[in-house]
Amino acid sequence: MKKFYLTLEETVNVERFLPPEDPLGELSHLEMGLRRFCFENNRKVLIKLGNKRKEILLDPDISLILEELPEKIYHLLTGQTVELDFPESCLTLCFEAVDIWKIDCIWQEYGYSHETKRFSLERLQVLYVLKNFLNGIVSKAVKNHYISDSEKEEFMQSIIR
Repeated sequence: MKKFYLTLEETVNVERFLPPEDPLGELSHLEMGLRRFCFENNRKVLIKLGNKRKEILLDPDISLILEELPEKIYHLLTGQTVELDFPESCLTLCFEAVDIWKIDCIWQEYGYSHETKRFSLERLQVLYVLKNFLNGIVSKAVKNHYISDSEKEEFMQSIIR
């Protein structure tokens, strides 16, 4: 079985994206805080799976899925299929439960070329990586005063339910 890695790498300055805005005031303090954190502390994020590796960005790639990530982790925990889509980087990861111990991951790159590859992964290792990655980002957002500790706790609760 292969190992799944999702790690924050070095800081990057990308000028092509505008800072997050909420002119109509529709976003909660938590949602806006996480978006601002990702934008102002942008980093490369390395996704590694078997012989495949791809660098994506904290903003916009991760910030686009961050708010739904706790729920997706919960779905994986309960044996449901989960898709993580990174449209800015032309990558989709689809996690399918095989049994209580194993998950199949379909790595799908699209754009100029199209490539699909299937990997067999340990379910607990995938859950551990996703939870730690999410907790690391949210903890840094708390440490840098983008969100409060109570907002973090409430946000992370949706994994446990």
